[in-house]
Parts: sequence; structure tokens; C-alpha cells
Amino acid sequence: MKATWPMLLLFAVQIGAALQASAQAVSVPFVGCASDGQLGHRPAPRASKTPQLPAAVASRLAWYSLGDVGVLGPRGWTCFGYYGSAGTTLVVIADTSRKQALHSDEGIRGDAIQWSTSYGQTSGRFEAAKIAARLFPERKAFVDTIIDEGVLPREAFDNTPFPHDRIRRFGSDQVSFETAPHENGLGTMSRLASSDDPIDGMASMNDDNDVTLLVVRVDAALRDLVPAILGVELPN
Repeated sequence: MKATWPMLLLFAVQIGAALQASAQAVSVPFVGCASDGQLGHRPAPRASKTPQLPAAVASRLAWYSLGDVGVLGPRGWTCFGYYGSAGTTLVVIADTSRKQALHSDEGIRGDAIQWSTSYGQTSGRFEAAKIAARLFPERKAFVDTIIDEGVLPREAFDNTPFPHDRIRRFGSDQVSFETAPHENGLGTMSRLASSDDPIDGMASMNDDNDVTLLVVRVDAALRDLVPAILGVELPN
């Protein structure tokens, strides 16, 4: 399965030039994240290469990593990952006193970041098809194939745009979006529940119908970091 993450990572690495072309790029610190899944607990990985960003931005960010994938996030947060045949998920939260939120089925209402890939050729295909139905009309054949399996009802794959989401397209298979406060949308198709703050995100789909979703919610003091975390310039 060809991961969609390299495309998102490329944007993250290149954002330094977009933010401040004249600034000297420096590496952000590495934070390893433990994970759990089908093969049991995996310890946090050791340090590895991290993205480089302009010094002013890099001084406020860290690279939270499961080893093969990672995300940029504000420094001092805590993280945990989940893996299995359906896909991989990395969750980073601000409130380190509530680490149990990383393992709860209840939606996260505080500041948080989630990166996840749902594999289109395994049990992850159902989640991939739900997102594809909302965002990627050119993948209708894939969605119809999943619907025809009859495992989930057709209405589980609603293709109606969320009314309170703002979407910006970068092609047929990649978008950025914002889900409004106190509303359900693409941002809440994750472990994040709606709250007082908006959820920004990116979604992309590759040739294997794997869907990668990156969602970010931060308070007003950190909103200027969202473009760097997502790796793209968000719409005004």
C-alpha cells in the first residue's frame, strides 16, 4: 500500500520557504511516540531526522513521530499511536495531565492533532470510502464498490458536503478544510469532537484508495502555527 504521507510531509518540509524565504532553516526537536496495535505495544522510537523550518517557527514546534510517520505540533504536548490492518493513527494532545484521553473512545475536546491513514484495500476501506464520498467525487467507483459489499448501509457513505465546512482543493485527490466551532464536519471524522475552536485539516487519497487525514485544533494563541503544521497556506 502506497502511503499518502510523503506528499503531506513534502508540504511540511517546504513550508519554511513559504513562511519566510530569507530565514535560516533549523531542525525541530524529535519526540518519539509509543503505540499499540495488533502486534502489541511498541515503545517510542529513537530520534531520527526531522523537518527544517525557519528558526522563529521551529522554536515553537516539535516533530512527534511513530518512526515511519510523524506530525509537527506545538512543543510540550504528549502523543500516542495506534496501528493495525485498517491503518495507522497518531494522536497528539496539549493537556499532558489528561493522557487517558489518548486511550478513550470519547471525543477529544481540547487542543489536539491527529494524523491517520485508512487503507483502501483492508478493513480500513470503510473509513476511506466514507471520506472519499464526502470529498473525492472522482473516487465514486471505489465508494460504490464498498457500498455494494452490503456490510454497511448506503447512508453510511453520505456524499453531501458538510454545510459548515470550508474546503480548498489542491487537485482531485487533496484538499484542505476548516470545520467550524460547535459543528460536525470533516474535522470531527476523527477522534476530535466539536468544541469552541475550529478544526483545520488536510485530506488526500492515493492510487491505492488509501486516505490520509490530518486534523489540527489549537487555541487562538497558536493559530499562526496551523499553516506550518498542515504544510499548506490555509484559505482566509
